[in-house]
Amino acid sequence: MLTTTSIDPLQRRFGGDIHLPLGFKEEAREMDWELFTTIYSPTPSVRITQLQQWGENFHAELICSSKTHPTRHLHREVRAHGPISACTQFLGDLGRYVEIQSFHQREIFSATVTMLKVRHQYLRKTAWAIGFGANPENSIATAMSCAAERIHS
Repeated sequence: MLTTTSIDPLQRRFGGDIHLPLGFKEEAREMDWELFTTIYSPTPSVRITQLQQWGENFHAELICSSKTHPTRHLHREVRAHGPISACTQFLGDLGRYVEIQSFHQREIFSATVTMLKVRHQYLRKTAWAIGFGANPENSIATAMSCAAERIHS
């Protein structure tokens, strides 16, 4: 019989066969939902929103917030082969480079969750992050934004 603490936070929250990848599960073991989301889905200072695709073109709004400057809303377009590549370019243009080491995506009810393990080669940092979205693309945008925040903060 599994105890509540042996189930990862995602599985405890949503049940069934929805769970974190093994390395992520071990790192987040025994966390309650609030602590889990605070750490792995932080409010990013550079957030990709409204990601949309037309052919190979991706459009998004980037919301850049700061404690010392007014919030900026930037509208960007890139040519990319997919939403991950587009988000990588959006973040890279603002100095928030990340490299994905592990990618996991699941549907949860009528939404999507994306779990990433990312790294930054020169900062020598790795981090897990999680993002939720109404569709796979926006879940990726949220997860990438959170991952960049974890690596660059």
